[in-house]
Amino acid sequence: MRVGRAPVGTGANAIFRPVAQVRLQEMKWKSIFAGICGFAFGFWLCMPRDTVLLPRYEVLVADAAGKGLAGAEVKQSREDYAISGNVSSSLTSADSYGRAAFPAVRGRTSPLLRLIMCGRRMVTLGVHAPCGYRFQIVAEVPGYAEASRSESKLPLKGRGRLLRITMRQNTP
Repeated sequence: MRVGRAPVGTGANAIFRPVAQVRLQEMKWKSIFAGICGFAFGFWLCMPRDTVLLPRYEVLVADAAGKGLAGAEVKQSREDYAISGNVSSSLTSADSYGRAAFPAVRGRTSPLLRLIMCGRRMVTLGVHAPCGYRFQIVAEVPGYAEASRSESKLPLKGRGRLLRITMRQNTP
């Protein structure tokens, strides 16, 4: 056996080829596999898809006795750091049982675009920059102040969240 050559095959049918050529053939399938995986991952990253940014919220505004406060003004403020960077809000009045509802917020984007938006915020604001979707729900009732709030899932799976805000009456 000569130096710099490797056998390909066994026995009398063995052919000696340069070591570099044998290694190239062994690496060829790995390179093709890595290329296919890279293409599939890149394709997945770039494909836009519908995303639920904020689930549906049902808000129950009640007094300390548990009775719903009719006519309560409920405001939902939203800040989108995930897709567009927009700030928006919705204002609604509670019904006669003290209930108000906000629909789910959806967006269409790709994971790569969300990653780019987050990266931009981290460059400008530092590593603790918010990269998702931030929201706040506030209830206002004349003569009342917020005492407590609790959040839970709605009874039916996938329907959203229930936010119970308990108000206490202001004393003059």
